[in-house]
Amino acid sequence: MLKQASALLALTFAANVSAISIDLGAATGYNLFIKESFSQPGADSQGKIAIGGNANIGQYDVGVNYEPGTWRDGIQFWKEPGKYSDVLVVGGNLTTTQWAWGNIKGNLVLGGELTAGSSKNSVLGTTTKGNPIDFTSAFNYFSDLSQSLASNGNTGGLDFKYNNWLLLNGTANSDLYFANITGQMLANATDLTATGLDKNDTLIINVSGKNINFDSLNYGARESFAALNLSSSNILYNFFEAENITFSGGFKGNILAPNANFTFLQGDLSGQVIAKSWTGGWGAQANLWDGFFVPPVDLTPPPGPTPPVVKVPEPSSLLLLLCGLVALVFIRRKRA
Repeated sequence: MLKQASALLALTFAANVSAISIDLGAATGYNLFIKESFSQPGADSQGKIAIGGNANIGQYDVGVNYEPGTWRDGIQFWKEPGKYSDVLVVGGNLTTTQWAWGNIKGNLVLGGELTAGSSKNSVLGTTTKGNPIDFTSAFNYFSDLSQSLASNGNTGGLDFKYNNWLLLNGTANSDLYFANITGQMLANATDLTATGLDKNDTLIINVSGKNINFDSLNYGARESFAALNLSSSNILYNFFEAENITFSGGFKGNILAPNANFTFLQGDLSGQVIAKSWTGGWGAQANLWDGFFVPPVDLTPPPGPTPPVVKVPEPSSLLLLLCGLVALVFIRRKRA
């Protein structure tokens, strides 16, 4: 059974962005985290899914990398054969097809009902009634987080070469790099290059625009520039204004779009997605590139215990102490 999930989010800035903590709260550990409705007839997700409203998953396979005893592409999340995890949380009603068999690769936590015509054999594990996640509270915080991230200016230079190449010119500030682009720039972009970043950095790309339609984005080498030396799990796309997003193609990175209806036509989307609603096609796969989004970690060691303070007598005090000791020795000898 899922434990009560905390929706607390924190966004903390120190002077000159010397420290930042991005906590995705209730969405931590989920491949897809959707506030309202979810609809997709087929394909699969490697990771867990949480849905606040009603869900129609058809024959969609949920949490395939959580299925005990199986090995697929990507990180395997099962701990031991035969032991299931809670891979699907649905706050409302759930619909599957009558032909679905074991397509939920673990346990189901269901707030509503399994609708008529759904296969009772679609869950490999157990089905538990409950609503362990406060989606309203979580998404209130996600909206605040999205706006807070969007308030940051570019960390370095940004060049949009040939109207299809996002070239970030600069280095991270305390392992953090902000870049601000428009939805049209993302739609036109085919490549993203940032040679000043390394695997320890986190890249946050703020994308403006209410209605956005985009596809594949390549992080590989182009012209004389090397490929992006940064894990895709350390890239967060923040769609802070988006109301509708349509995507198809191949894409690696995490998506924060708390107020957007997300339509995934086809392809491979690798990363976490936080959105208002989700509509997917048969060929739309949700993968985990190399794990979940990991916030920057402050590696500064904590201060050690304060050593005891030893007071050293001043020279005059030492002289008086020495004279006293000599006098004491003289008196004892005389008595003897």
